[in-house]
Amino acid sequence: MIRGEIGQKEGHIGKSPVVLLFLILFFLSYSLFYGEDCGSLKKSRVYINRLYLEIEDGDTIFYRRKPIRFLGVDTPEIKNPEVGIYEDQPYGRKAKEFTRKAILNADEVYYIPCGRDRYGRILAHLFVDGYSLSLKIVEAGLGYETVSVFGDMGFKELSKKILNASKLHRPLPFENPFYWRKRHQIK
Repeated sequence: MIRGEIGQKEGHIGKSPVVLLFLILFFLSYSLFYGEDCGSLKKSRVYINRLYLEIEDGDTIFYRRKPIRFLGVDTPEIKNPEVGIYEDQPYGRKAKEFTRKAILNADEVYYIPCGRDRYGRILAHLFVDGYSLSLKIVEAGLGYETVSVFGDMGFKELSKKILNASKLHRPLPFENPFYWRKRHQIK
């Protein structure tokens, strides 16, 4: 088996009821403590001036030095020793480049903040020319959807589109970043 393909064979992850129970409880508790419904914030658009923007990876940007993590998607990791990632995950650079091009080629970029995660990052839906960047990433087959884990955060229609788009490219050619980080991240 080629490195990076572990856990991709059908039935590899999830056969243990204890593992499944742990994952379900972890994600439910995470949603309760760190998530919030963004539905009431839909009109709170923050427009981005690209002079103050840095692309961290496929699902995270820094705007005015504040980290913003996209909701609805998890993209492959790229090397970042500050967080214990010492090698690129396959497709990580491709996902970052996709995000960079989508943002830089757009006429209008804004995000809708939806709280913070346990790392202090702003959780947000980011839009390029009115279209969800998370949805674009999932449609391109460069990220796993996270709606089924963390919920719709008050964006029911967008979440349905992300879930439907996630069915277009199964299986993805890279391991789910959640499992990849578990094996590769050094804390």
